[in-house]
Amino acid sequence: MSGSDPTYLGVVSAVSGASLTVKLAESLDSGFAVIKGHTYRVGQVGSFVRIPQGYQDLFGIVSEVGATAAPATTAVAEVDSGRWMTVQLAGETMGGHFERGLSQHPNINDSVHLVTEADLRRIYGSTGDDQIVVGHLSSAENIMVRLSLDALVTRHSAILGSTGAGKSTTVASLLRSIVRKDEAVGSPGARILMLDIHGEYTSALSDLSKVFSATPAAGESPLLVPYWALEAGELLEFVAGALSDNHETAFTDKISELKEKSLAATPRAGLDPKSLTVDSPVPFSLKQLWYELVDFESMTFVGKERDEPALQEEGDADTLTPPKYQPHAMGSVGPFINNAAKGVKRPLNLLRSRLLDRR
Repeated sequence: MSGSDPTYLGVVSAVSGASLTVKLAESLDSGFAVIKGHTYRVGQVGSFVRIPQGYQDLFGIVSEVGATAAPATTAVAEVDSGRWMTVQLAGETMGGHFERGLSQHPNINDSVHLVTEADLRRIYGSTGDDQIVVGHLSSAENIMVRLSLDALVTRHSAILGSTGAGKSTTVASLLRSIVRKDEAVGSPGARILMLDIHGEYTSALSDLSKVFSATPAAGESPLLVPYWALEAGELLEFVAGALSDNHETAFTDKISELKEKSLAATPRAGLDPKSLTVDSPVPFSLKQLWYELVDFESMTFVGKERDEPALQEEGDADTLTPPKYQPHAMGSVGPFINNAAKGVKRPLNLLRSRLLDRR
């Protein structure tokens, strides 16, 4: 077999989990092999090898070549020949379909073969409704490389690389491969949201995307994110600073009340008032939130039952003008302070200053 098969590389000499040590055949006298008119590099790091196992084939990737790949117990005379490879098993094919993972491992002296273009098609040539073409194989440019769109978007994915390696270019290429605008094989109806913090993708994807920006240029739309779409905790941390549990409860209770009033005044499809929470995306006024809380904090009372508001001036929510009450006095005459006040004047002052800040 070794004499007649031009793909023959050598035999397995050691198996350790998914790592194999391969002893190269003495017949290999160059780093190249010509098979059916195609030239292949023999034993190149990163290349595939095939290990036949009856009706299925195991495939591995060459991770190391040379004397350092030899087993530690190998005689020095053999090590110096440098005819050794380390292979990491990657998957197997059964009936022409490649799958990652292994159902069996090779045995000692199993033959190891060079992977040809026909073998590469078995690995990369899978097709299906959810397959997208992302490029061509560098070692065989007439073989298209496909990804499962379903697996790509329903799992966590990461594109890693050092600075300048082309991570952003890869992301842009993947997005173009998914959409493939004006092409029958694409998914032009795909809805992709990209948060481009550094503005790297505007020019690369401008022909197939709609760009929203906080500082829009020509052809871009302004980015407007309504504050009421944020979770209450995130919103309050931004507009009122760090709050104690009691202070946060005072704010969230009032936000819930304002959202209930807003929903009652303007019912919204798909939003049941019974399922309303403080985080539900329902519009409400931050100015009204400030006014009603500061009104409650500032309120003083007169009267025998101490339940008549001692209001002097109403104030105005739109202009962030606080209401004025008679100052409370000592003794039994009054006015009397609001003993139910939550003590949130400091965060209310911060909220007012944020609302007055034009930024």
